[in-house]
Amino acid sequence: MQSEIPADLTPAVRIHEYMLLMRELSRQTDPEQLLRSYRARAQFVVPGDHFISLSRKDLSDGRVKITRTTRWEEPINPWKEPERLPIIDRGILCDLMRVAHPVKIDNLELADDDPARSYFDGMQSALAAPIFHEGDPMYMVVMLRARPAAFTLDELATLLLTANLIGRAASNLVLADELRKAYAALDREMHQVGEIQRSLLPAAAPDVPGLRIATYYETSTRAGGDYYDFLRLDDTHWGFLIADVSGHGPPAAVVMAMTQAFMRSPAPAAPDDPALPSRWLARVNGDLFRSLRRGQFVTAFLGVLDTRSREFSFASAGHPAPRLVRPRRHEVVPLKSDAGLPLGIVEQHESRAQKLVLSPGERLLLFTDGITETFNDRHEMFGTEGVDEALRRCSITPDSMIQCVLTDLRAHQPASQLQDDRTLVALAFD
Repeated sequence: MQSEIPADLTPAVRIHEYMLLMRELSRQTDPEQLLRSYRARAQFVVPGDHFISLSRKDLSDGRVKITRTTRWEEPINPWKEPERLPIIDRGILCDLMRVAHPVKIDNLELADDDPARSYFDGMQSALAAPIFHEGDPMYMVVMLRARPAAFTLDELATLLLTANLIGRAASNLVLADELRKAYAALDREMHQVGEIQRSLLPAAAPDVPGLRIATYYETSTRAGGDYYDFLRLDDTHWGFLIADVSGHGPPAAVVMAMTQAFMRSPAPAAPDDPALPSRWLARVNGDLFRSLRRGQFVTAFLGVLDTRSREFSFASAGHPAPRLVRPRRHEVVPLKSDAGLPLGIVEQHESRAQKLVLSPGERLLLFTDGITETFNDRHEMFGTEGVDEALRRCSITPDSMIQCVLTDLRAHQPASQLQDDRTLVALAFD
């Protein structure tokens, strides 16, 4: 390090050097590299012949450790090699750290037995600037020059300011690295939660006589709260469920798993009971009401199909009405029902099951509100109108129904982070 600022270092040159320094510092993501970049141009801030950096973090009884110095032939990275840092328990460095104030020394005098004597060899003046962390003088930088009375108070003020700013920047990089690691660990856990949650969904559509099935499932985060299921009641009766848990992420995934467990317990009535869907939802509601925190809820639609008679009884709990598509008449009809409240809000849930007879060629599309409540840049909602328009144009296959809706949905919102989970279940009656 140079002991004098070059004579031709005019204010314009100093500004240029500061610009280069700030630009270089802004590129750094590693705290050790940031400090090395600063030291490489430190002669334009407060020049010196040597320097020493100190820390008292994690030490007691007035001890300090030397974290950096130009006296070392091989530098030590204090973040990666803390065990190699020398610790001193007495002498001038401990005294300077104990004072915890800016200090200017014009004539250095060290005791013969001072453990830091080798670091001051040949030096006669010094500046010591404490560096604060959370309000405490946790670190210090000591600048040294060979001639006596070589520093000014202006240089001490500059060193105090720049050392603390650079120290804070380095601490922020350490914190940012810790946050990155924490987020990476959290993301791995979220990914595992998402995998577990998706494993609870049907692995494949069941083989139901006279019925073709297609599904689509996409979460807004690693783990979602949308849920669909196929429930075999007996040889001729099947249940079809779609549900949407309030909220997103792991809490919603947990409630989704609870809902699945409650739904998969034995049905509360005979498969051919026309009131089965409403009674089933009422029982699950009681389970959820006793289990959920206040403010959590689940919307759900449950239908039971008799594959022989094609009778389809259904009930809803605050869920969007599925769409019945009648290709011969070019109609898209909502399956409106006495929807009532979502599950888990009140202790006694009431809904009325309804029934219709499905004709060959008719189709059903079940969906969650992540489909309809998708907004474009003009704050226009896709809505049930968007679903109905897409269904009027698609072919008879269930896969085509889903693809038509997704195509129109992506045209409505070309590229954006999902705000909610999206689920579609299409049923085509042959």
